[in-house]
Amino acid sequence: TGLPRAAGVARPLLVAALPETRALSREAKAKAAGAGTPPLAECRRPTEGENEGEPGRADFSARCSARRRKPPRSCSPEAAADNTMRFSDLRPCAFLLLADSALLWLLQGTLGALLPPGLPGLWLEGTLRLGGLWWLLKVGGLLGLVGTLLPPLCLGTPLFLSLRALVPGALSAPPVRVASAPWSWLLAGYGAAWLSWAMWALLSSPGAQERKQGQENNTDLMWRLLKLSWPDLPYLVAAFCFLIAAVLGETFIPYYSGHVIDILRGDFDPDAFASAIFFMCLFSIGSSLCAGCRGSCFTFTMSRVNVRVRQLLFSSLLRQDLSFFQDTKTGELHSRLNSDTKLMSCWLALNANVLLRSLVKVVGLYGFMLSLSPQLALLSLLKVPLAITAEKVYDVRHQALLLEIQNALAKAGQVVREAVGGLQTVRSFGAEVQEIRLYKEALERCRQLWWRRDLERALYLLFQRMVHLGMQVLMLNCGVQQILAGDLTQGGLLSFLLYEEDMGHYVQTLVYMCGDMLSNVGAAEKVFEYLDRKPKQPPPGTLAPPTLRGLVEFQDVSFAYPNRPDQPVLKGLTFTLRPGQMTALVGPNGSGKSTVAALLQNLYQPTGGRLLLDGKPISEYEHCYLHRQVTSVGQEPVLFSGSVRDNIAYGLKSCSDEKVMAAARAANAHGFIQELEHGLKTEVGEKGNQLAVGQKQCLAIARALVRDPRVLILDEATSALDVQCEQALQDWKSHGDRTVLVIAHRLQTVQSADQVLVLRQGELREHSELMEGQDLYSRLVQQLLED
Repeated sequence: TGLPRAAGVARPLLVAALPETRALSREAKAKAAGAGTPPLAECRRPTEGENEGEPGRADFSARCSARRRKPPRSCSPEAAADNTMRFSDLRPCAFLLLADSALLWLLQGTLGALLPPGLPGLWLEGTLRLGGLWWLLKVGGLLGLVGTLLPPLCLGTPLFLSLRALVPGALSAPPVRVASAPWSWLLAGYGAAWLSWAMWALLSSPGAQERKQGQENNTDLMWRLLKLSWPDLPYLVAAFCFLIAAVLGETFIPYYSGHVIDILRGDFDPDAFASAIFFMCLFSIGSSLCAGCRGSCFTFTMSRVNVRVRQLLFSSLLRQDLSFFQDTKTGELHSRLNSDTKLMSCWLALNANVLLRSLVKVVGLYGFMLSLSPQLALLSLLKVPLAITAEKVYDVRHQALLLEIQNALAKAGQVVREAVGGLQTVRSFGAEVQEIRLYKEALERCRQLWWRRDLERALYLLFQRMVHLGMQVLMLNCGVQQILAGDLTQGGLLSFLLYEEDMGHYVQTLVYMCGDMLSNVGAAEKVFEYLDRKPKQPPPGTLAPPTLRGLVEFQDVSFAYPNRPDQPVLKGLTFTLRPGQMTALVGPNGSGKSTVAALLQNLYQPTGGRLLLDGKPISEYEHCYLHRQVTSVGQEPVLFSGSVRDNIAYGLKSCSDEKVMAAARAANAHGFIQELEHGLKTEVGEKGNQLAVGQKQCLAIARALVRDPRVLILDEATSALDVQCEQALQDWKSHGDRTVLVIAHRLQTVQSADQVLVLRQGELREHSELMEGQDLYSRLVQQLLED
């Protein structure tokens, strides 16, 4: 009786509050658009640590303060500001209560008389209430603040009364409409809605927005991963067909188990009993075979996806510029190529497999449960929200606890590494007891965290078990009453309980796999980041002339490494390397000699000036053609596991043994190659560790000479060569008009050069200038002569 009067008072208040709220929403949106913040950000109280002086929030607080009554004189400015904040928090809730009261007043009048009686009218009333509140909050600009409160507030009562109707003995209680309910019922509905909203907010914070964004990103990654599996669509379709067949076979087994019980308790029919046993065996064997085929198809698809992803990732990595490898650790790349690609492929074979199987199983089981007893099937849904809530609460705490355990284990491992690595220092200071104490404290922290983890796990399992037993007792009670009423057989109840047992397991698996699927697919984020990464260096050109002279021109070339753009390495270099001449490039460490060699190989792009090869920019040449014509030999050459021949002909599609041996003779490597047990087919081991340093340099020089390059770069490449090998190299350089750039400090190499260039701090110094000024070059020559 009091509700119409309260609604009558609320109606004018709602009409008066709505224009003001709309105007406030427009002001907040306009202010937010100018400040670059979301419109609803001004309607909430700044959390701790936020700047309360952000644009929009201070203005909103001032507007709220202007509309409210001034605080008493005894109130401090801080208290007044806090009261203003609380008023802004309560405003959406007050608006929601006013709007709900007005809608209930409308539903109690003529509109309520048009609704059908019973549960359909109750659900229709809740739907109208939900739609009306949603529209009013959207118009008022407050939907984002209290929108999550609407479903439990409007649909909680119909859901409760519908579930109550499933309990035997409660059918006589007629459903009550909310609009005509007493105040106690209405207050209970508001309390339940607020409690559910508070639980949802508790489970959603902190970091709900970040997790939502992460889930959206993981969803995008999941679809990209499915696109990578598109070539395996026939195998996936076959796996899904076997999955359906296996699930159907497993689902029929409990049904025939209950059927056998009914046969044994009634008039025994041998034919019916034999038929039931036959079908049980048939479905058992068939489902097992289909399950095995399903697993085989998913595993085969996993291996194909794994190979495909690894190939794509490795190809993408080899196309990256050198600055990427300087900024990225080798261990990280190795982890992406091995661990993450394996997780990506397992996601399809394990996560998607289990998810689809659980989903199909839940649908099939629930279909059979509905066919046996619709009331018991709906009653079994009471367990789902409890299980999901418990799973979510436990998962949040468990993940946080696992992070603490990882940090504690890392700290314990750090104590061990530091103590063992610095054992001499530990003993020098007599700190063995201190290190033992630190390790004991770290292990004690790990033990406490392990104990907490096991305790929370036990409590979670205890809660799940209690919920399961409670549901079993409730359904047994309801099932017995249905048996007495003749609506259900004893075998049907047994089948239903077996289905409910399996369904509870598969629902939990489904909930767990949905979250785990999105979490595990996050391992693909870094892989896709590498796949999508575009090299900073421009793509190579297409120039590949049939003949090349080998004229190299540096025209005011400057360069700074990408990770250190403010530290130039080369500054305005201008010089020419001519065919038929050998140029020696000397200078102290860090002067930029190796950088010049890297630019000449087009490993980096000059940040200024031009680098020309036969009058054309070096970046315009085709990649493979350029590196056949311009080759380099480093001071510490890199060899790959394989035979001697494979290392000399590395990178060449077709190369005869005669050409390989000719290059080996030119590098004076044929002598020790013939002494090897298998000659050219001898394995050099990982990184060439089966060979001596001088032998590895000879093979590296032969690998460069087999290409017959027009430009040869020797970066301290003769430091480990004997006299015969170096003389053979000098003989090769004297034949043909080849351009040779030598980076060396040996006097013999410098003396045999046609041109000597000296670098100092990235700048080129002239020969005459250096000799006359007694500068770096003169000191270098003097040092070489003394040596």
